[in-house]
Amino acid sequence: MKLFMSGNSPYARKVRVMLRELDQADSVQEVSINPRDPATGFWDINPVGKIPALSLDNGVTIIESDHVCRYLDDRFANGAMHKPVDRDAGRLRILGLAQGILDKGMLTRVEKQRKGGPDQDEFVKFHQAAVCRALDALEEVAPDSVSVPDMADIAAVCAADWVGFRHPELEILDTRPRLSGWVSTLNARPAFAATRPG
Repeated sequence: MKLFMSGNSPYARKVRVMLRELDQADSVQEVSINPRDPATGFWDINPVGKIPALSLDNGVTIIESDHVCRYLDDRFANGAMHKPVDRDAGRLRILGLAQGILDKGMLTRVEKQRKGGPDQDEFVKFHQAAVCRALDALEEVAPDSVSVPDMADIAAVCAADWVGFRHPELEILDTRPRLSGWVSTLNARPAFAATRPG
């Protein structure tokens, strides 16, 4: 199997962390790719052009990080990373908040990279405000400790780390001590440390 990814992609990082937590990193070959470059041939593998994408030995390619994570978790661990989340509405909420943070944060990043227009600042502020509200919600539910991370933990830390990396002006952890502790605790684990953006 091949995982088409970028080292700084938070979506790909979710998959990469999960595989390492399951001690299955060697089961999937990571292939760094620029998904925006048609010359790579990646669009033939994933017509949507998004990473991560998991190509199976039978030629099927699974796209979207959450689907890739579920497939690999089922294959290697009988769903161990998802079962604690699927059975708990609060954990599902964390998973959704993390996804929303990444989606809104990505929209903001793309907009900031454009030449800009008369409404650019307003657009950026609108989406960054949503990111901050979602981070505030994570602050409220951040656990005091994590013994074994599940997909909600992985998604939350990947989202927070990426926002801090791509939108440092938001200083997201400075006023969110519980979230900061959550991120620091998990980033001390080898699976998280080895995949941090930067």
